[in-house]
Amino acid sequence: MAKENIRKVLGVTAAVFAQMGQISKQEALEMSGLDEKTFEEAAHKAKLAEQELKAGKKEASFYDIVSKATAEYMGLMNK
Repeated sequence: MAKENIRKVLGVTAAVFAQMGQISKQEALEMSGLDEKTFEEAAHKAKLAEQELKAGKKEASFYDIVSKATAEYMGLMNK
């Protein structure tokens, strides 16, 4: 379970890099080590986190997005 959780955190991090245009979505998928469906879930969480932060009139930093998305993702996994 711990290895899968680490991969999911890496997936969120890689997805944020892809959203920021630093790497391609395919590169992010490969780096995460996740299957495509799980990576899409992580990328979706990262996108939602960014939107929520921006809706709060705050310019979302890389760390803000990764932190929020990871916290929400890990919270879902622990239920």
